[in-house]
Amino acid sequence: MSWARDETVAGFGIGLRQSDGRHIDERCLKVFVDGKRPRHRLADPVPAFILHRKSGTAVPIDVEEIAPLRSQGAAPADGTLGADRNAVRADRQRATWGSYGYLLRHRFDGRTYLLGAGHVLAGGPAPQVGDRVMLSDGTPHGQPAARLVAWTTPVPSEAGYPNRVDAAIAEIDRPETVARLSGTLPNGISGDIRSGMRLHLSGAVSGRQRATVVCERASLAFEAEIPGIGRRRVGFRDQVFCRAATQPGDSGASLVNDRGRAVGLHAWGGDGRADEGRGEISVFTPITTVLDAFTKTRELDLVTDTDVIAMPLDRPPVDDLDDAIDLVARTLYGEARREPPETRFAIAEVVYNRAIKRSPRFGMSVEAVCRQPDQFSCWNAGDPNRNRTLSISLADPEIADCVTIARDLIAGRVGGITLGADHYHHRRVSPYYSREHAPCAQIGNYVFFNDIP
Repeated sequence: MSWARDETVAGFGIGLRQSDGRHIDERCLKVFVDGKRPRHRLADPVPAFILHRKSGTAVPIDVEEIAPLRSQGAAPADGTLGADRNAVRADRQRATWGSYGYLLRHRFDGRTYLLGAGHVLAGGPAPQVGDRVMLSDGTPHGQPAARLVAWTTPVPSEAGYPNRVDAAIAEIDRPETVARLSGTLPNGISGDIRSGMRLHLSGAVSGRQRATVVCERASLAFEAEIPGIGRRRVGFRDQVFCRAATQPGDSGASLVNDRGRAVGLHAWGGDGRADEGRGEISVFTPITTVLDAFTKTRELDLVTDTDVIAMPLDRPPVDDLDDAIDLVARTLYGEARREPPETRFAIAEVVYNRAIKRSPRFGMSVEAVCRQPDQFSCWNAGDPNRNRTLSISLADPEIADCVTIARDLIAGRVGGITLGADHYHHRRVSPYYSREHAPCAQIGNYVFFNDIP
């Protein structure tokens, strides 16, 4: 595959196909290039498909041109950022402004830390533990807020993608700083990231804006300034591409899903022209990957707006793991086997939202939710889908994605595409319970509700 080593190839990923400048609902292998050339001028053009070695299936390939990526630290012309924005900088020569993303807290002694991009909090040459971190107060310099504790330094690479995280933490040493930042906390974390998912990014320059995931797992390489080394090529893996018009100064911003759960830390953005559709690519690192870099050895947890320090993913109650996977997979298959994948994800969210409530009405476990009488039509006596739902083997490829979604649900990896729905029905019917209630989402042939008592 000499085409994969072409000098214009900036990276690879799994995401949505692009057509006429817009992303469409079709997953594919993404090949990101710095610039497209006419096919007749390529000695080894990128093929339309690639054969998956294990399954033997043909995977479509989509070549997408992206603007050159860069870290999004900023030095505003007037030297200031608004005091009401989440702007931070290292108190060092040549440091740039960026955004703080989240707060971390020590599980036992209560010390609190800022979490942000490494090239912001540890920016400039030769960073050292104890370096001051400044918080914007409307003046060119800002006010002292924290002291640098730890950071990740990207490894330069002539080939490959050896890095995963560009982040840093700084211990806050002023109580008033913690109070000031406590109004911007997420209400949990989520490891669920899927192409097409809508997110909210909060940057120091861009403010709060919408972002849409277009590539849920990507490897990419670009030129970056590495402290103490200089400008070198760096390769990162397991990153996420989203469509968002971020600006210099947004590095380190938080990304949360529609439920307010933290999903990522923003790091880089495209510097192309937005009117060409190339400058709106933003890159972030999954929050679970970032936390793994700091929390395991330091006894730290993400601080949330409910001040709950232990932050595992929200796992629904199950009585028996195998039984739960079996029941959820069959429920999704029976309810939506002819629907697009998003519908199965959405119905899985309904199961999750009911189970997490631990309510006698819906069921005290995942299995009880699925078995609750007259709730999921595929289990009703006389329903035409019932026999097929009961008889299909979980090894059948036709139900494979339902099994995957079931495992994600039980692990707590569910998204926010239904905005917390716990009821739904087919759009062609009008059951009594949904009358006088407005749908919160319509996905495939189903409408979803989150306000039915």
